[in-house]
Amino acid sequence: MQAVLDFFENLIRIFSTMKFPEDFIDIILVAVLVYYCIKFARDTRMGHLIRGVLLILVLYQLAILMKLSALTYILKNTIQLSFIAIIIVFQPELRSGLERIGRVRFSNIRNIQSMSRGDYNAMTQGMIDSICESCRIMSERRIGALMVFEQSVKLGDVRDTGIAMDAAITPQTVITVFFPNTPLHDGAMIIRDNKIVSAGCLLPLSKNLDISKELGTRHRAAVGVTETSDALAVIVSEETGRISYALDGKIHIGITEQQLNALLGEKLLIPEKKRRFFKRSKNEVTNDEK
Repeated sequence: MQAVLDFFENLIRIFSTMKFPEDFIDIILVAVLVYYCIKFARDTRMGHLIRGVLLILVLYQLAILMKLSALTYILKNTIQLSFIAIIIVFQPELRSGLERIGRVRFSNIRNIQSMSRGDYNAMTQGMIDSICESCRIMSERRIGALMVFEQSVKLGDVRDTGIAMDAAITPQTVITVFFPNTPLHDGAMIIRDNKIVSAGCLLPLSKNLDISKELGTRHRAAVGVTETSDALAVIVSEETGRISYALDGKIHIGITEQQLNALLGEKLLIPEKKRRFFKRSKNEVTNDEK
């Protein structure tokens, strides 16, 4: 009982010495930082290694308490090397995490300041309908395809690995690019601002061991490009005809044409709130705001 009372007394003493609001803001920011670090670790392979390091730390403390000098020496050096191993082995994951922190989501604004939001959304919806129709046709004919929709993180380095294009998106154009035995059918298509900017591009393959072995190179490449960017990748399987997509380093297998249309609309169309903000910031007035 005394131990419980001492605990609460110490807790009250700590809070009584805290400065408001500086210390409270400090605690909240640290809590948010820890939360996102844990969330990032859980979403990557790094989480397993961190759990291993924590287990070693527990064993290290037990070795100190039990005065096991040899085991203490070994574990102490192992812990020091573990942090270096995390940086070296998980460099791609750390880079991805830093890129996500540094992202500024202006993807919905893009280079469309010369047109109204309604016109842009109408044009984007037409592009989405063309993509969905081409995916349906390629799925029925078992034509493999990989399309990457660039968002706020630019994919200039990936785009330069393919053949530069500046083509409007129609079902005929997309199917022609991915038609078997054509020069560009094996690579990825990069889509920016409702246009095909490059085709036949080489994407970084994901090293995630959790990806099913049944999935081919297209699916692994789709996951790879979304691990280091906020791009959305759409895949049509040459073997099964299934339509899939990858986002934020995760792949989702087997979606319908309607689900694809809804997904692309959610990611590419500009919401009403952002439309209004943009119009006001540009001093634009339309009939629906009067």
